[in-house]
Amino acid sequence: MTEVIELKNVKFTYLGSDEESLFIPEFSIKEGESVLVTGLSGSGKSTFIQCINGIIPHIIDGTFEGDVKIYGKNTREMQVPEISTVVGTLLQDPEKQVINYTVNEEVAFAPENFNIPREDMIKRIDAAISAVGIDHLRDKETIKLSGGELQRVALASVLTMDPKILILDEPTSNIDSEGTNQIFEFLRKEVRKRTLLIVEHKVERVLPFIDRVVVFDKGRILIDDKKENILNDVEMLEKLGIEIPENILLAKKLGLESFDIDGVMQSIHEKNVDLKTLVRDKGNDFSLRASGSVKYVSGFNLSFSLEFKSGTITAIVGKNGSGKSTMFKGMVGWMDDVHTAISNITLETPDQTIKENNIANRGRIVGYLPQSFDLMLINRTVKQELHYSNKVRGTNDMVSEINRIAELFTLNEYMNRDPLMLSQGQRRRVAMAATIAGGPRIIMLDEPTSGQDYYHKKNLGEEIGILKRAGFTIILISHDMRFVFKYADRIIVMDGGNAVADGTPEEIFEKSEVYGLRPPVEFTMRRGILNV
Repeated sequence: MTEVIELKNVKFTYLGSDEESLFIPEFSIKEGESVLVTGLSGSGKSTFIQCINGIIPHIIDGTFEGDVKIYGKNTREMQVPEISTVVGTLLQDPEKQVINYTVNEEVAFAPENFNIPREDMIKRIDAAISAVGIDHLRDKETIKLSGGELQRVALASVLTMDPKILILDEPTSNIDSEGTNQIFEFLRKEVRKRTLLIVEHKVERVLPFIDRVVVFDKGRILIDDKKENILNDVEMLEKLGIEIPENILLAKKLGLESFDIDGVMQSIHEKNVDLKTLVRDKGNDFSLRASGSVKYVSGFNLSFSLEFKSGTITAIVGKNGSGKSTMFKGMVGWMDDVHTAISNITLETPDQTIKENNIANRGRIVGYLPQSFDLMLINRTVKQELHYSNKVRGTNDMVSEINRIAELFTLNEYMNRDPLMLSQGQRRRVAMAATIAGGPRIIMLDEPTSGQDYYHKKNLGEEIGILKRAGFTIILISHDMRFVFKYADRIIVMDGGNAVADGTPEEIFEKSEVYGLRPPVEFTMRRGILNV
């Protein structure tokens, strides 16, 4: 097969940094190959794909050495628009990729700008929309789409140019179970039709569709192997903190020479992380009652009355557009003007009742990490971010705790860095740490595992688990059913703006088909179902 991507002696150092972020002596991908690119946040994955799609060196400043060739042509000699006709990229954050008012305009944007004949353009648009299952969104405004819907719109836009090479950067990080299934069904059909590079932390879900596994660490490729040989790399993957499918762990334990992706699964032992130093003596009851409604001019209505007990973790799940994020924003009084929505939600704790939509007042009892967490990062350094809330409130008693928070979220080496220059996973950890550092004892997290690697998802689960035992009330929105099953005490299913189910993870996953959820493999094992 023809080598369609070639890198030789590639080095890149970001402007203002003294250390190389990427060093690849030699690397290539053949036509039709499907390659999984994985590694911890900040390991060099994003820098690697930006070298392939031409963002480096044409847009991002820094010191670039070596050669990157696409179908034999050096990317230095090509402009980004030319490269984009061959290399299509779905970004990790769709809000940075979607720029038009309606879905139809967004999907039509690229072929229109490349002067594709109208008849051909219509065929491309229809095919792309059908491929990702968003026909029902054609006439919707992009500003009103959920994160998962927006991600599928961005993918459709990329597909209209029919790129021979397709890069998917965390393609399912913001998508519900139904949307995730559609994306992977799309991948199943695309295997061998295109050359695929999939940057993904959900190794288990991607393995059926790839030929090779490439693992990055500190800007270097440490593993580049056929997926059939992954059993030989388990020890290295574990050391790097990469999520290893549990059937592979079991196969390794049993001394097997090959593994069955759809086979028996085994639980991963949890490591305990001490967070008790974060807990101050402010009483033990941090329970919350939230009730009210949010009404949109567009006609979508949200109505609920829910209680959240102190010392519990509650997961809010449901399809994209079911009202999960709207409920969170209403609870904290953070409704966007563009949504033309009227919010009337009351928060009650053992100490106070808040009815007015005052973000500052609500923020003293409820800490909120939004799905678009970059909105929270307003300071020039990570250290300033972690101290910001206490500085605004005039409190200085959190200094020692903030240092501990930085250590727990592995942020010590980034304290003087600009948070917006970090990787998405690192930025999320900064936002999460800043939320806890603000002092509230009711913590609301909107898709906290999105874009996180296995190592940091595992740490996050352990951290919120200890906060739970210390009496915190944790409420999170997630499409990551494995994370929910492991760490949540309770699941609330949203649909059409209402809470349609409320129970333990076992109770909800027992009826997962009714709610459109994909149960995690640990649950199916417990029920004796092996072919997941």
